Formats: sequence, structure tokens, C-alpha cells
Amino acid sequence: MNSPARKTSPPSRFRGMMPIMPTAVDESGAIDESSQRRLVAYCLEQGAVAIGHFGIASEFTKLGDEDRRLLTRIIVEEVAGRVPVFLGVTALGVRTAVGYARLAEAQGADLIMAGLPFVNMPDADGALAYYQALSDATRLPIIVQDTPASSSVLTADLLVKMVSEIGGVQHVKGEGKGFLEKSAHLLQVGEGDISVIGGAGGRHLIHMLRLGVTAFMTGTEALDLHGGAVRAFLDGDEEKAADIYFQRILPYLTFYLDYSEELLKSMLHRRGIIGHPNVIAPPASAPMSEVERREFEWILQRIGFGNP
Repeated sequence: MNSPARKTSPPSRFRGMMPIMPTAVDESGAIDESSQRRLVAYCLEQGAVAIGHFGIASEFTKLGDEDRRLLTRIIVEEVAGRVPVFLGVTALGVRTAVGYARLAEAQGADLIMAGLPFVNMPDADGALAYYQALSDATRLPIIVQDTPASSSVLTADLLVKMVSEIGGVQHVKGEGKGFLEKSAHLLQVGEGDISVIGGAGGRHLIHMLRLGVTAFMTGTEALDLHGGAVRAFLDGDEEKAADIYFQRILPYLTFYLDYSEELLKSMLHRRGIIGHPNVIAPPASAPMSEVERREFEWILQRIGFGNP
């Protein structure tokens, strides 16, 4: 099957925050629909230009197909067309990823995001075939997610080739090793044909802005801070953006990036946005120690992060 014709013009570039939401669960581990809807409302209130789910921050590897259908319905309903919805379709197999892509389109998503299968990592030819299969399966634009596991396969040259040859591939989110240099290279050689989106939990956010990245997918734990820095920079105030980054974002990231699964929900619960801070079992790592938690709380107080 030939890839559906697309890219008659350069890809639309997002300007602002594209948060990837966590999956809100109750004390039993079941989907907490009211909390998930509050998360969507919070993202919209903070000026999100797109809203996503089924990324690493969403604990997508722990979700079943029924959870996926329910969460997609909740998110699409709550967004109600106000901003684009993008859904992750990363899976262990190509067939499964293609199925998720078709489901996303059928349920009203506007874009899909896909990283390479993370157990049997394909080579460059396999990566091309994987994204071609996704492009053939749906007319939705594709965001290629480059992760630490895939960064040696998804080189800048291969990503440029994908954008050139695969109709659906329009955006690249770089998070793997050397993502700062890779983003700069893509922006330079893409000559307007590649939309580069920042991620990595907000790490190097100010530097990506200086390179020319205009859109960012981070967690939702401090969307006001991340969005504030991005808006300030895009409005021409680099100093304000840098001040927010170095004085209010970077201090908490020193702990957050080591315990993001735990702290993402903890910080949202602290603000009353979700009902429970529960991580979906099993957790990715042991919880913070009491010493680390105490120091993290001290940081949150210093940067003015509190209840609404």
C-alpha cells in the first residue's frame, strides 16, 4: 500500500506547551475519570496548544486496551475540539502499533506519536518500515518520538529521510542521547520541512528555545512554570524565560528527573488536580527516601510551588 499523499505544504508548527498527561487512578488502581477530566481542564486553563496521552508520563505500558479506549473517549470528549489531541501508539509489535493508530483515528484523535518498539529494537531499515506501516494505516500526522533506547537508530540523517519519504511523518520529538545537538541539526538541515518538538521532562528547555524549538511536550506537574518560560521566550523576553527556567524549573528538576513517575502525580495531587497520587502498579522504581522527600519539599517551598 502506498502512503497517503500528504505534505503539500510545510508541517504546521506548534507554539507553546503540548503536555502529555499522566493516567489518573483511584486507590484501587482503576481509572479515575473525574480526575482525568480535571487534568484536561487544567491543561486547557494553562494555555496548552495540544494535549497528549499514552506517553511515558502516562504509564502507557501498564494500560490495557479497555483502559486505552476509555481514556481516549474521556480526553477527546473533554477537549471538545478546542486544541488538537495526540495519542501515543508505541507498542512491542508493528501490528499492535498499527491497531492503536487506527483506534486513535476512529476515536477522534488529531495526531499520533510513536516511538520504536522498545524490546526488539529494529535497525534503520526496520524503523523506516515501522513508520511507513503507521503512515499507511492512518491519515493522522505522525510525531516520531526519539527515546534514549532508540537514539542510536533514529539518527538525524534517518529522521530527515523519514520526513522526506514517509507521507505521515511530520514532527520529531527528541529525547534520546544528544537530543540537544540532534535538535539543532534537524532544525538546520530540515529547511522548514521538519517540526521539532522538545521533551525530556523540561531538561534543557531554555537551550532548546534558543535553538529555535517552539513547542514542548513535558509532564503536567508544573505546566504553569514550563508554559511561562516558553511564552516569555516566544514573546521576545529571553531574560524572563531564563529566569523562570534557572530559578524555578531547574531546582526541582534535580530531584524530579530521578523520580518523575512518583513526583508527577504527587505534585498534581498537592495542587488538588487529581484525587490520588497513586502510581499504577508496579512502580518503575523505589520511592524517594525521607531525606530526599524533605529536601524536595524544601525546594518546592523555595520556588513558590504550592496549592492553588
